[in-house]
Amino acid sequence: MITATLADYIAATKDRILPDEVREATVHHLIDTVAAMVSGSMLEARPGAIAFARELSGKEQATVVGTDMVVSAECAALANGMFAHADESDDSHGASVTHPGCSVIPAALAVGEVLGSSGGALLSAIVTGYDIGTRVAAAIGGGDFMVRYHHCSFGGIFGSAAASAALFDIDAAGCARTLTFATHLASGSTCWVRDPAHIEKGFVFGGLPAHNGVKAALLGRTGIPTSTEPLEGVPGLFAGYLETSKPELAVEALGARYEVLRTAIKKWSVGSPCQAALDSIEELLKLHEFSADDVADIHVTLPERRVLITNSTVPNLNLSHLLSLFIVDGGVSFESVHEAGRMADPAVLALRDRVRIEPRPGAHRREHAIITLTLRDGRVFVKNPQTVRGQPEDPMSLQEVIAKAEGLIGPVLGGDQTRRLIDALVAIDGIADLRTLRPLLQLGGR
Repeated sequence: MITATLADYIAATKDRILPDEVREATVHHLIDTVAAMVSGSMLEARPGAIAFARELSGKEQATVVGTDMVVSAECAALANGMFAHADESDDSHGASVTHPGCSVIPAALAVGEVLGSSGGALLSAIVTGYDIGTRVAAAIGGGDFMVRYHHCSFGGIFGSAAASAALFDIDAAGCARTLTFATHLASGSTCWVRDPAHIEKGFVFGGLPAHNGVKAALLGRTGIPTSTEPLEGVPGLFAGYLETSKPELAVEALGARYEVLRTAIKKWSVGSPCQAALDSIEELLKLHEFSADDVADIHVTLPERRVLITNSTVPNLNLSHLLSLFIVDGGVSFESVHEAGRMADPAVLALRDRVRIEPRPGAHRREHAIITLTLRDGRVFVKNPQTVRGQPEDPMSLQEVIAKAEGLIGPVLGGDQTRRLIDALVAIDGIADLRTLRPLLQLGGR
């Protein structure tokens, strides 16, 4: 009865009273994801996503962030989902190997705007989306599923469908139909790793599941007859991936454990494997005040798969570049980690020659970077972090989340609009109609 249990949970969203810490964490993730959407709206994914939305949208329902376009909910969800993961700024859920925010939140915002939902309803729907999407992704196999079969677009679509269905206030039978349609619409492949520009990943992680999640909920509420147990049994979703699936995880601690509390917010707008290393180098610089000329050697070890990711030609995914850039500049910003020209900066290149990134035998894929820093005066410092700032074990404060958001949103929307948008998101519980956010999300809005 996995499908029925999940459907009942989605249908009961509006009646669920969330603990204060859950609502607070959800506000953090909303601010963080909207910031990723706004900053991502100016990156390489922009032209294609806008062209798609402009060509295929037949209705003016929901905002495409960072533009003056109002398009259908499905098209807005796709464009904003791509923007949200156009960079490496969005959140991540380690246990399921998903990025829930970049699909669930664009889908929920689009549907909420169509309906004129309240901010409180939006938060509750987002919580439900995180709870359902991450559980289905974990149940189908998480990281093992990703390596053997597809990728985390599966978790994204079920999370987006659940959040959308919750906002539509679909009954349990309709939510079961929504899950059936989500099963059919689930897709995605790890072939995105062959895209050096990293744009395809934004489609797979964010745009595709957000779009298809909204579509699944729209279909689910029509009453079209469907099977009622798409996840369990044979044939069923989990039965199709027997080598990795653990169906019991789909309902484990449902209603007692909120997955938004187990989702990390990135402190740095760089790839996940680089987060701990930048935390470490920041702390070492504060404690020992060395310069690039003082460095004799930097040795970093990582799990093997993470080493492969950190050798990217994309600047904010290349760890040796990021460490060198951090030391040369005394820190990094959103702008500096995206500036491709800095990869040819002589000062940065000179230090990169002294950075070694190597695999750590036997390391689990979720372990962090271990850094050994050797200075020319003979001092040696080792950092072996067990957690990363922003992870559930070491969460960022609201002030830190806001500071990060200001750095992402400000260059696009300007200081005054950025402050008004963030203030509105912080107080989202008091917003009666999400359509009032539209001018704050649009380029040149008032």
